Amino acid sequence: MNPAAQPLLANWIGYTAGTVVFGIFLVLVLKDLAARGLRGAWRTVAAAALAFLWNAGALANLFVDSFPLRLVTSAALSLLPALLLDLLMEGKTRRLILAAYAVSGLSVLLHALEPFLSGLSLHHRTLQWTAIGFAPLTVAALLRLRRQRTPARRAGAAMALLLFALSFAHLHSQDAPHAWPVELLVHHAGIPLALWVLMQDYRFLLLDAFLRFLANILLAAGFAWAGALLAAATGWFDYRTLPPSRVVLLGVCVTLALVAFSALRGAVQRLLTRLVFRRGDAEALLERIRRVPVRDETEFEEAARAEIAAFFHAERQAAAQAGAPALPLGLGRRAGGRPYLSEDLALLRKLETLVNERLEYHREQRLRELVSQAELRALQARIHPHFLFNALNALYGSIPREAKAARRAVLHLAEIFRYLLKGAGGLIPLEKELEIVEAYLEIEFLRLGERLKWKLDVSPEARAVLIPVLSLQPLVENAVRHGVAPFDWPGEVRISAHACGDQCEISVRDTGPGFPEDRGAQGIGLENVRRRLALHFGEPRLSARREEGFTVVSFTVPAASPATVNADPASGEGEPCGF
Repeated sequence: MNPAAQPLLANWIGYTAGTVVFGIFLVLVLKDLAARGLRGAWRTVAAAALAFLWNAGALANLFVDSFPLRLVTSAALSLLPALLLDLLMEGKTRRLILAAYAVSGLSVLLHALEPFLSGLSLHHRTLQWTAIGFAPLTVAALLRLRRQRTPARRAGAAMALLLFALSFAHLHSQDAPHAWPVELLVHHAGIPLALWVLMQDYRFLLLDAFLRFLANILLAAGFAWAGALLAAATGWFDYRTLPPSRVVLLGVCVTLALVAFSALRGAVQRLLTRLVFRRGDAEALLERIRRVPVRDETEFEEAARAEIAAFFHAERQAAAQAGAPALPLGLGRRAGGRPYLSEDLALLRKLETLVNERLEYHREQRLRELVSQAELRALQARIHPHFLFNALNALYGSIPREAKAARRAVLHLAEIFRYLLKGAGGLIPLEKELEIVEAYLEIEFLRLGERLKWKLDVSPEARAVLIPVLSLQPLVENAVRHGVAPFDWPGEVRISAHACGDQCEISVRDTGPGFPEDRGAQGIGLENVRRRLALHFGEPRLSARREEGFTVVSFTVPAASPATVNADPASGEGEPCGF
């Protein structure tokens, strides 16, 4: 191949790989959002779309020399680091984020002015200026993340973002014969670096599916490249005599053919297994086992083993027969004398692991519940309730009838104490806790006066939803304490609850500036709420964020009937609505 064409080949390979990688990621993200109904993920979708547009546009520019196309591609690349910084900082530190968008906006403007100032070679200079502009911003973001003691992976993502911004700068002349290794390893390093930042908030199945698919493509591409080298070495076919576009097109076609072969091979194997060996859908069986509720360990084991035995058409026995291999889950011979294939034995081991994991999870949840109840009883034992109510009754009787506000405050206080000491912290209707919340707000109004305003927006169906005792009141108290009380101007607390499918989102908003930086969305009250939610519903469902000038703390609970609320949280039925 002509040495002068080597940098072009590097760009072909890099932009083709980027288009495929970000295209797959964007499709999976959109599919996941449609399936789960997640909100607040617009930054991820927009960043993935810009990354795809950048690579696809740059690839198209290798075919067509069009200024509008080049402008769109450059604009996507210029806006991407600002959006990635916004995503990394989770919308916080607005000054830093606004500065990043300002740098990106200036870069887009300079690219648009390129035809009018052609003598200044604006394209490459603007990329270099953008890299220089984002370097201090990403360093500031990294320092802020370190100061906030965020997880190491987010600090690593900030470093990746810094390197991504620096990869904008071309450190060579593209016409130089030695330039293609630098072009591929430095400039196109922005592809995996941008991908790393995008993946920070994806710890669910999407990440697994994406990485598996990407690994298949990279493996196929490696085989295609090795085949091309072998063919050139043996003199059978020399790819170096082809134009760069033909080389890349050939490599893409061979790679896709290998990926298609792998997928088709797996599909044919599964079809043969079902038709010839009459085996059912293993994934459907695993999903059914995940959905079996664990209320009693013995009942769960019986139900799971019955499902598995029916799937394999096998007998159930307490011990293996003499001379027969020991089988998991107490299975015996299959109907018709059919043998257990290697795939069957592997599936049985996987099912046994799943059953044991579900049982272990149930035991841990029961232990946490017992510990939590013991902690609550210990707190309740510290003060005798009769003393409290006798003292409040005496105080109420000593207040003149004309002091209606004071008498009402004592009644509210007694109501709150009665609520706090009523039991072992189970589930109650939201409407009951709202009564305590309103009593608490009435007391705080006596202290803060017109500085405190509040608003309830609770749908009728949400009032019947069951929530853990003291899961809403601490959030309201936190909002008053940090969002209203410290300031001399009026503040507002908004409480809302609305059902969304099989979930109900309950949120508390306040007009304060947010959580202190040294404390974050922590604190004893919020941590107790988080623990109660995890105890009853199997996972932390508490979210703290800034939204349209409000500090918002929200959580979700099942919008289910009382008979089904305590269903096993690992059953997978329903997803949180709202985040």
